[in-house]
Amino acid sequence: MLKILFLLFISLSISIGASAATGCLVLNFDTYNKVFNNPETSTQFYTGNGNNFVWWEGVCGPHTYLATSGASLGPCTLNGSTKTGQIYSISETFMAPCGLPLDSHEIFLLFFSAFMGVFVLRYHYQLNNKSLIKVHNFVG
Repeated sequence: MLKILFLLFISLSISIGASAATGCLVLNFDTYNKVFNNPETSTQFYTGNGNNFVWWEGVCGPHTYLATSGASLGPCTLNGSTKTGQIYSISETFMAPCGLPLDSHEIFLLFFSAFMGVFVLRYHYQLNNKSLIKVHNFVG
C-alpha cells in the first residue's frame, strides 16, 4: 500500500511539473510566431539555444509546434535580442503533418469516379441484357 501511495505521489508531482512549463511567445520572430522556453530568469529567455518552437496557428510543416493554454502570464524579453513577448503556459509540443495535395481536389476525384462508375455499370448492364436476349431467342 505504501508503494502505491509513493508511486502516486511521484506521478502526480511529475505531471504537475510538466504542466507548469512556460515559454516566451514572440510574434513575428523570423516570420513565425515562436516560443522560447529556456528561461534565464522568470521574465527573460534565451535565444538561439535550439529550444524554441513555432506556435501552432493551423499551419503545417517541418517545425515542432506547441500549443499554449490559458491567458498571458505577463511580459517577457529575449536575452541577446530587442524583441519582447508574452509568457504563456505550454500545454504540449507536437509535429503538424501536412495533408496530401489531393485533399483540396478530392471533390473532383469523387465526381470523376461517379461519372466513370455510371459508364461501367451501364456497359455491364447492356452486355448482360444482350446475352439474355440471345439466350431467350435461342431457346424460344
